[in-house]
Amino acid sequence: MPHCHSIRQTLRRHGFRVTPQRMLILEALRSAGRHMTAEEIYAAVRAYAPAVDLSTVYRTLRLLARLGLLDRHVLGEGRIVYEWRDQPGHAHFFCRSCREVLHLEADLLGDIARELQARSGLAIEQLTLMLVGLCPRCRASVEGKKDPPASQAAAR
Repeated sequence: MPHCHSIRQTLRRHGFRVTPQRMLILEALRSAGRHMTAEEIYAAVRAYAPAVDLSTVYRTLRLLARLGLLDRHVLGEGRIVYEWRDQPGHAHFFCRSCREVLHLEADLLGDIARELQARSGLAIEQLTLMLVGLCPRCRASVEGKKDPPASQAAAR
């Protein structure tokens, strides 16, 4: 997980200033410990800095993602969430019904990245995987609503 000092170094190394707004946005995302939309980050930051506007949050999130300080994920229906970068490669599951985003243990991703690098000569810096479907709760709800098979319906 990047620390405050390395975040400041990264910003300065790329010619960007370390502003209170940038640090507040990163801290809001880090302390939440979950995926957040720009609007959720904006609400969290405004509690401490009411003068920060939504366009500043969007610009800052784009910059921080480009610098590799956070991850940007596009979910179903174009929904975008941001995540504090604390793992070099991991998988997510997006439930298309309740819209929850879950982290999945994905040790296999590291093996895949190493194998791809060895075979192709690529220098892989980040590997993410987004799986889409129904979480157990939504799946159970959908399966509970299905019509009974024709043989059961005829027996009634």
